[in-house]
Amino acid sequence: MKTSTTFRSDDEYWAWVDRQIRWREKLCRAARHAALLAAGTLVLFAALYFCARSMGAGHYNAWSEALNSYRSPSG
Repeated sequence: MKTSTTFRSDDEYWAWVDRQIRWREKLCRAARHAALLAAGTLVLFAALYFCARSMGAGHYNAWSEALNSYRSPSG
């Protein structure tokens, strides 16, 4: 494993610095995309959870109420 880096010229050093900067930028973009994907997935599952929870037994359902009122001739 290299402990120190020696460069033959100044241009070679700056090329190495540029490669390091590009690598860090690429890593930052990948982390940001992963975080946004995780946040989007979390929001989607939270919305689906709350929608499914509000449609459980004992809650008002407009479609079933409409069907029941159509089927039963009351008034």
